[in-house]
Amino acid sequence: MNKLSHAFRPISIGPLTAKNRIEVSPAEPFLCTRDGLVTDEFIAFTASMAKGGAGIVTVGDSPVNAEYAQENHYVVNLSDPFVVHGLFKVTDVIHRYNALASIELNLRAHYLPGDLTQKEIRQIILDFADSAERCRKAGFDMVMIHGGHGHTVSQFYSPFFNKRTDQYGCATMENRCRFACELLDAVRERIGQDMAIEYRMSGDELIPEGVGLEDAVKFAEFIEDKIDLIHISAGNMYDPRTAEYIMQPSYMPMATNLHLAERFKKALKIPVTTVGSFNMALAEKALAEGKADIVAMIRAFIADPDHVNKARRNKEDEIRPCIRCNLCTGDDPHGCPKPLRCSVNPKSGRNPHFDEIKKAEEQKKVVIIGGGCAGMEAARQLALRGHKPVLFEKKPKLGGSLIEAGANRIKTDIKRYAEWSVRMTEKTKGIDLRLGTAATAELVAAQAPDAVIIAVGSCQIIPDVPGISGKNVALAVDLDMGKVKAGKKVVIVGAGLTGSETAVVLAMEGHQVTLVDMLTLKEIRARDKAIERIHNLAIRNGVDILQEMKLAEVGDGFAAVKDKEGKVTKLYCDTVALSLGVRPQTEIVNALRDLCPETYVVGDCANRQGNITSAVREGFYAAMNI
Repeated sequence: MNKLSHAFRPISIGPLTAKNRIEVSPAEPFLCTRDGLVTDEFIAFTASMAKGGAGIVTVGDSPVNAEYAQENHYVVNLSDPFVVHGLFKVTDVIHRYNALASIELNLRAHYLPGDLTQKEIRQIILDFADSAERCRKAGFDMVMIHGGHGHTVSQFYSPFFNKRTDQYGCATMENRCRFACELLDAVRERIGQDMAIEYRMSGDELIPEGVGLEDAVKFAEFIEDKIDLIHISAGNMYDPRTAEYIMQPSYMPMATNLHLAERFKKALKIPVTTVGSFNMALAEKALAEGKADIVAMIRAFIADPDHVNKARRNKEDEIRPCIRCNLCTGDDPHGCPKPLRCSVNPKSGRNPHFDEIKKAEEQKKVVIIGGGCAGMEAARQLALRGHKPVLFEKKPKLGGSLIEAGANRIKTDIKRYAEWSVRMTEKTKGIDLRLGTAATAELVAAQAPDAVIIAVGSCQIIPDVPGISGKNVALAVDLDMGKVKAGKKVVIVGAGLTGSETAVVLAMEGHQVTLVDMLTLKEIRARDKAIERIHNLAIRNGVDILQEMKLAEVGDGFAAVKDKEGKVTKLYCDTVALSLGVRPQTEIVNALRDLCPETYVVGDCANRQGNITSAVREGFYAAMNI
């Protein structure tokens, strides 16, 4: 018997029955055409999740009118009647795998409810109804109305956004709910009784002036008889204070918003969906405890589209975990959208090009030097293609810098990925592992390889300043690993992601932490959108951040820093921690790169500062190209 028995129970949703209780939550992969028509890439991406075992597959944020579609490109444009042609192919492939097909209808606008005439309000309702009818014609089983995250539909219920004084205002409960009720009635009239309606809302907008939990529950009770399923998220997309509750980064707890769904489940008779950083184990727990009826995920499917099937087959240890880096959400999704990519799954967003990995026509012996992120990815893919990979790792265990990357206690997602990568590399048949063996030129040449992949990684940058070898100086990653114990007062040099994460944990543990960087915060944050969030978390925990300061000297009990004018300031501390980035191990690469005509240099050693994303991608591509 499967230990996730609650997750795999069928559930009735209005006139429908879902085969299990796992839903693909809506997202924007930006794989359609610029004008919002369906592509083969979009069909393949969606199909992978249906094939992977989801009970409900929801197509994401789809504009219901041309105005919104003109601002939100490369997603499904429901205002175009001809979109039905491609969407029919989408529902067809979802139904092939016995999943229910759903689609999210949404409107984001620059105006507020008070800016609209009643005629314009009726037009918005008509836009939703027309779009829903097109979804019915395309073969969808269900439509999801997006009434959350501060978007247009949700604003009519909010006294903060809605200042109208007519029947669509907020003077009475009936008036507050009128717009949503009329919209739902219009949609129901178009789709009939054979389709289901899911309503997505924020269980709590998480801002003082927004709609709180109990007020949101009252709204749900008011519209309950018009919908078949309610989907409970949190936050307001237009307020940065709540962003981390909508798309939780790695330092947020998993199952973040479950308590909200639990409150709605106590109040409502219809099924309740929860969303927000779930994996299959947490989904089963939530369902078993009766806190929700359905669990929605998207990043878990992007990281491993087959994770539901793996769980059903009791192969949870093979599920590739999401690291919640939010690469898949894009750095400027509506200003400059790019096709979806995933840090840990190089196939996601590149569908259908790598949906089926073909066996190599010629079996080759491939020496891989380095057992870190890139080397392990290459080894696994090479073995699956029928090649003969021989992996040399100088340390007695696999993992490389992934081990350090996951050592910080707010980075447990990366730790899980590191453990998965090592585990899957060790269990993949056909990989010849040579652990505790440094690869010399002579050793590699003796293997007579047909190809070589160099993945030796990088080493920490150590500044050449007086006192840098003192006993009070350590690497930030060594503090994370527990190799060195920090004193009461700590100065961390380098306010990038790693240094800032170390600062947060030390501050949480009661240390007095100062974070120093030679760049401005704006320049640092331009490198990675996650850095601003971790900086904000650091500040909330009492970390002092000094910009445009460069380490000049380390002494007994102090770190001297110099500003751009040359002024030196002494920061008194017990420990100086270094987090100044890494440099490629160019010397090792140069000693090995000419041993074989077909040689690939991948990951951090490829003459630039890399990360998990580039390491996985380059290791994967090397394996595909051999």
